[in-house]
Amino acid sequence: MEKLELLPQFIKLYGDKINPGLLSIKYCQTPEIALVEMFFSTNPTTPIKTNLNFITGDIETNEDGIEKDLPYFDPVADIVDNASNFIYFDAYNLLNCIDNLFTKTAEEEISNEHLKNTPFQHQL
Repeated sequence: MEKLELLPQFIKLYGDKINPGLLSIKYCQTPEIALVEMFFSTNPTTPIKTNLNFITGDIETNEDGIEKDLPYFDPVADIVDNASNFIYFDAYNLLNCIDNLFTKTAEEEISNEHLKNTPFQHQL
């Protein structure tokens, strides 16, 4: 499994919004899976892993006209490209995909900012 450490990049982007207990955040991939591995000061030897294969991007249509969601973090793509996509993933999406990346205060700020900038559409 290939792994890239991303904590310095996240600290550079988000500063003190990053959970201070986070010791490491690595983007990991094999040809079958893309995931994030996080280590926290509360349990520095046991990683918390989050599978990223559920996140989709483009839609591909096969010759039979059947649509298929393509993975946003394609495990067969270059790990550096995927890790860059993960680093620059929207903060609100990171908040909803990765637990405990941000402080609780930052989570509220990110969520409130998203709600403020996203018009509510009532669903019938």
